[in-house]
Amino acid sequence: MQKLWLIIGATLIVACGKTEGPVVVDTAQAAAGSTVTIADPVIKKSGIDLENIDEGIRPQDNFFRYANGAWLDQNEIPPDEVAYGAAIEVRDRNQERLKIVLEEAALADAEPGSDLQKIGDFYTSYMDEARANELGLEPLKAELELIAAAETYSDLARLFGRNMWLQLGVPFDYYVDRDRGDTSRHLFYLWQAGLGMPDRDYYLKDEDKYVEMRARYVDYADRLLDLAGWENSREAAEGILALETRIAEIQWDNVRLRDRIATYNLMPTDDLPELAPGLDWNAYLEAAGLGSAGEINVSTPSFFTDFGKLLDDVPVDQWKPYLTLHLIDGFAYQLSQPFFDARFEFRGRVLRGQEQPRPRWEYALGNANDLLQDAVGKIYLERFFPPEAAERMDKMVENLRVAFSRSIDNLDWMRPETKAAAQKKLKTLKVYVGYPDHWRDYSRVEITPDDLMANMLSATRETYARDIRDLDLPPRDGEFGIGTQHVNAYYRPTAGELVFLAGYLQPPFFDLEADDAVNYGAVGSTIGHEMLHAFDDQGRKVDENGENRDWWTPEDADEYERRAQKLVEQYNGYEPVEGLHINGELTLGENIGDLAGLTMAFRAYQLSLDGQPAPVIDGFTGEQRFFLGNAATERMKIRDEFLRELILSDPHSPSEYRVIGVVSNMPEFYEAFDVEEGDGHWRAPEDRVTIW
Repeated sequence: MQKLWLIIGATLIVACGKTEGPVVVDTAQAAAGSTVTIADPVIKKSGIDLENIDEGIRPQDNFFRYANGAWLDQNEIPPDEVAYGAAIEVRDRNQERLKIVLEEAALADAEPGSDLQKIGDFYTSYMDEARANELGLEPLKAELELIAAAETYSDLARLFGRNMWLQLGVPFDYYVDRDRGDTSRHLFYLWQAGLGMPDRDYYLKDEDKYVEMRARYVDYADRLLDLAGWENSREAAEGILALETRIAEIQWDNVRLRDRIATYNLMPTDDLPELAPGLDWNAYLEAAGLGSAGEINVSTPSFFTDFGKLLDDVPVDQWKPYLTLHLIDGFAYQLSQPFFDARFEFRGRVLRGQEQPRPRWEYALGNANDLLQDAVGKIYLERFFPPEAAERMDKMVENLRVAFSRSIDNLDWMRPETKAAAQKKLKTLKVYVGYPDHWRDYSRVEITPDDLMANMLSATRETYARDIRDLDLPPRDGEFGIGTQHVNAYYRPTAGELVFLAGYLQPPFFDLEADDAVNYGAVGSTIGHEMLHAFDDQGRKVDENGENRDWWTPEDADEYERRAQKLVEQYNGYEPVEGLHINGELTLGENIGDLAGLTMAFRAYQLSLDGQPAPVIDGFTGEQRFFLGNAATERMKIRDEFLRELILSDPHSPSEYRVIGVVSNMPEFYEAFDVEEGDGHWRAPEDRVTIW
């Protein structure tokens, strides 16, 4: 599904009881401009792993390599990974913890229907590899028969709607969120989709690398269809590539998809046949569970208009292999070994350079984390998340809010009326650390220990059904988009929520035993990053209620855009892969979050010192440790194939550039490390970018 959200002990399993409530930060102190001093008079450890530093590189020339160079030289990407670094290390730590949880749940005599029973039986069914090999393609027989029986375009429309329940994203995708124009209600956002490769550029670019990828995709489609007994599978596979190329040609590019105004197009469902007359919308909406929906948001209108024309131009029988391929591809890792191997060969090895699959238990855990996320998340919080982490985060968030509030007041280019609106929005941001207000209910999900595919389909359909039910319910604050056991944090514009998941709050991102400098540089920059997303190039189009509204004076908006364009041009100049530059427009929001977020984190760290000098620890000043703490969180090695995919489709810049692109704009870094003209990170003062 097109994700609305932003990226996975004790030996006794017990039923999860009531957890502590969420940490919702009170805004009163920030409004008053007060600070929370949390500098510890007892000198703690620095929190910096000195063995990762490469003393052979000057910090003034390449700070990412200086801070992480020794680690980069000493570590290789494991054969079953596409990347390796700080976030992967934390994910692996969490997975080892949760593996024990799932294994214990599988052995527990849990109450039937309980979350613990469902977690354990799901894991048991997934780990029964022999059963999967015995069944082959049989678990998808009913769905495959529906595709084979299609005779009319109305039948196709019903299959398209049915695919929504299967979360296949073929040929359309969706999400449900608060209405950007009226956040008192939920809205169904219909989204373009329908491709089997990571991005439209894989179909449209002429470079040899993409020509090769297209040929390998045909091989993959041929292999899956052949395994499914499809006659003339090679011809069908070539037809799928031709069809998806036509779909790619009508899709919006990723830069345009970032525009929250352009992608907000509220439309009565009665008007959909006029938008795209080639599609039987009544059949589609009924099959998708949207028959009673009075209106939806059509995020990419021209795509659906052009798709209606394309649908009419392609015979029904040519859509069948396309739908068959994507059904099997979507569930290949839960089928027998030949299907698993075929999917891994293309999606793992060819597209991303992965040398071997992950262990089966990790696929089991990954699906449990996605489909039963809160059932797993409750146990994670109970067993692995210390309450004092939330308390310390609470204080850091408050200092970040104060620092940002003062920064707004001190902007010399912004008019008072825009400042007042920005302050109002900052004050209303809600912050959650670890704990959601509301947990998902899995009582409608049927899980047994001996039928993996039935479990997958039950949980997947319930995920969609929950979204459909939400359309008739008022929004509630404090519902997390992803499980709190994941290594992530995010800002949700329509809810005005900043969420820091429990799985993220551990070293090197957050260290309870470390000095404040490193924590402000690490998790403090994440707090700032998510907070500043509310004020990046798209977030600034949202008001304090989470609704699309222009609260800027024309002059201030023009100045903001001028400053942002300088950041676009800076990142356009970076070339992580030969011949492939970072797209400064695609990554603009994240780059603003990185730059302004780290700036606010530095100012918050200074506030936390309360006028006292920071101690020198391990030979580094507090200011130096702050920047080292930030760089440590970005240490990462990425396979070239996967890096290429990220550059084309990911709104984040690659890790190295999230460090060097930011510090080269910060006077605080220049002062901390004595950066001078001629150094690698030197940028002339007039070229440095400041926005907030």
